[in-house]
Amino acid sequence: MHALAEAGRAEEALALTEEHRLLCAHRDGPHGARHWNALVERSLGEELGAFLGAHGQEWYPGRPVLVTSNDYGLGLFNGDTGVTVRDGEQLRVVVAGASAYSTSRLSDVETLHAMTVHKSQGSQARHVSVLLPPQDSPLLTRELLYTAVTRARESVTVVASPEAVRAAVERRVQRASGLRPRLALPS
Repeated sequence: MHALAEAGRAEEALALTEEHRLLCAHRDGPHGARHWNALVERSLGEELGAFLGAHGQEWYPGRPVLVTSNDYGLGLFNGDTGVTVRDGEQLRVVVAGASAYSTSRLSDVETLHAMTVHKSQGSQARHVSVLLPPQDSPLLTRELLYTAVTRARESVTVVASPEAVRAAVERRVQRASGLRPRLALPS
């Protein structure tokens, strides 16, 4: 993707962002999306001879991004995805179904080499890899696993121990909303 983005081939680079998604149950920690985004950026940086991401160059050709809040002025919405491409001497972010934006105008975006299952809701990719945490994670539920695997249009790879998969399949979300007593509904 970097070569396409460096060459300014926005549509092709954008199409590649829809090919594969790495989904994580957690945002932080060794099984979290932030950790995996940092690992990918470190690897890319070594390949390109640059420091990328939080400890270096924030914007670089090929950086996939996820919009994390609505910006009605720009016509961008929470969940939109895009990719950073070179446009002459500048870097711009091309967003699916929208225009290209100067990186200086975008503040509410995250790197999208990996994302949480929660943030993936409403999106799909051709291939999805799901990284499950250890079986004792409270986030590991049947609903989380279902949401993750249904993000794939063609194939899914689940990376987990057999115990973690079993825990996910057997554990259901327990909701404690307190609505029943407030609405005086019979049990």
